[in-house]
Amino acid sequence: MDKVENIKNPDFLKDLNNDELDTLGADIREFILENVSNTGGHLSSNLGITDLTIAMLKVFDASIDKIIFDVGHQTYPYKILTGRAKDFKNLRKYNGLEGFQKKSESKYDVYEAGHSSTSLSAGLGFALARDLDKKDYNVVCVIGDGSISNGLSFEALNHIGSLNTRLIIILNDNEMSISKNVGAVHNFLDSVRAGKGYNDVKKNTKSFLNKTKFGKVCANALNNIKDNFKMLYVKKGSLFTSLGFEYFGPIDGEDFNEMIKYLQMVKNINKPVLLHVITKKGFGYELAENDETGSFHGVGPFNIKDGKPKEISNLPSYSEIMSSYVLNYAKKDKDIIVITPAMEKGCKLSIIKEKLPKQFIDVGINEEHALVLASSLAENGKKPICFIYSSFLQRGYDEIVHDIARMNEHVIICIDRAGFVSSDGETHQGLFDVPMLLPIPNMVISMPSSPKEADNLLELALKTDKPFAIRYPKINLKYDFQKKEDIVLGSWSVIASGEDGIIITYGDFVSRAQNICEKLSKDNINLTIINARFLKPIDEKMLTKILKYYKKVFIYEESMEGCSLDSIVLSFASKINSKNDFYVYNIPNKFMFTATREELIRLNNLDEESIYNKIKNEYKK
Repeated sequence: MDKVENIKNPDFLKDLNNDELDTLGADIREFILENVSNTGGHLSSNLGITDLTIAMLKVFDASIDKIIFDVGHQTYPYKILTGRAKDFKNLRKYNGLEGFQKKSESKYDVYEAGHSSTSLSAGLGFALARDLDKKDYNVVCVIGDGSISNGLSFEALNHIGSLNTRLIIILNDNEMSISKNVGAVHNFLDSVRAGKGYNDVKKNTKSFLNKTKFGKVCANALNNIKDNFKMLYVKKGSLFTSLGFEYFGPIDGEDFNEMIKYLQMVKNINKPVLLHVITKKGFGYELAENDETGSFHGVGPFNIKDGKPKEISNLPSYSEIMSSYVLNYAKKDKDIIVITPAMEKGCKLSIIKEKLPKQFIDVGINEEHALVLASSLAENGKKPICFIYSSFLQRGYDEIVHDIARMNEHVIICIDRAGFVSSDGETHQGLFDVPMLLPIPNMVISMPSSPKEADNLLELALKTDKPFAIRYPKINLKYDFQKKEDIVLGSWSVIASGEDGIIITYGDFVSRAQNICEKLSKDNINLTIINARFLKPIDEKMLTKILKYYKKVFIYEESMEGCSLDSIVLSFASKINSKNDFYVYNIPNKFMFTATREELIRLNNLDEESIYNKIKNEYKK
């Protein structure tokens, strides 16, 4: 472990033999397992890619060559080998080591991501710039078999293959994205892997022959035959060769001799090349190796011995609550179809897949396809409910506009992880869905203040023949099955009444506003609290009334300034020529850093104490 922490750069790899590389791989996996079990993070993918990363950094010069990891969540071994092991105790924490590639963190991070399938387009840009500048370095894109099935990847593959530009793509094939992959591309790669039998026979034969001197000679001979067989058998029917790539593989991602040989080979090919490497997600940690549901993809702190979380919340997550609500409705209505783009695990949808498999569709990492599919199902009388993270909804914007809202299709979008999101940094904050959806005609945008209200909104959404978005944050919270209440589309509700002013808020911030106002009441400042559960359409009748009655209006929200509730209220006030004093408390227009959700709220001065003091000071003037 001490050796791992003392790594400054990858230069030392050039002098290590294969046995030493094997030992290093085991040490790095142990280091990752030990640290991630304490901090949480992405585990299985990093254990699986460790040996491949070592081989790449032995063959390529990371100080000159451009190595781009798709998504970037699988870069822990890369960070360790480029001198960042000492920072792992603060992995994914405020002012700590980022969980993805970050240009400001290291000269070895030449590009950034967090979302899937951008690496190939980015890699082509680096390669074209290199050629235009008449420079000489390698561009290496590392992409998983889940990400390569995305439409963006195919757009890039189509372009790259037509240009004959020198570019190396390494397909890190572990048969999983978060959980098991789906779709025809996954099935194609299954066939290219030549089945489990091929790899098992290869390993067993190699192990047997290497036990004797003569056997080693035979093993080397068979290895050459095997290589030629691969080139003849696999290339002819390969999807990638038909796109214009030189294709090599599949090769063993746990065999340094094989990986290094092929990496050196592709390094010298002056055209697009794809090297197909078979890795094992979770390699070296048996519980993760045997995990087919994605439980060890992203983890919180856990016990290494049994894999169980160190801290177990007694409260359900909003994702679990929404999934249970949808399951209850779907059991009674066979027209409800649940769709998700590879978010079965994150959105807690496994129970729906298990109980109602014919009403559940996982399209893989293909957000655009998921939304158009939902539109078409709605057109045919079904009731599609799309579960998708707020940050990933960005990838399907045109489909929401063009295919759902424009045709006023009855599609429900459950927007998970809305608002601040802990630990995953800039790329995973759920802060852009409201500004994105607000201008779109026909859209309904809502956010419940409680699980009970979430159920009421879902029931309304199923009855409302329009595109209907329900946002909710990544939090755990109490909930009880209470008597349902009918909600009128676009209606707001009064949570508390006061005479000195009004605070308009929504979602999780309603309960925070209640705490703030309770404290203000002790200072003889009594505010009315409005739950603006609909951001579109708004309750114009109530808003007109309160703007006429109250002078001071406080807007409190977990969204970007200038493009959410603040702009809605101020625009409406301007229309009716209202002369109120407005005070807006929301998020500044900048990308949010890595921290916990509560830290992000506090660091943006949106915590209860900060808002209490701000409002109190307004009444002192």
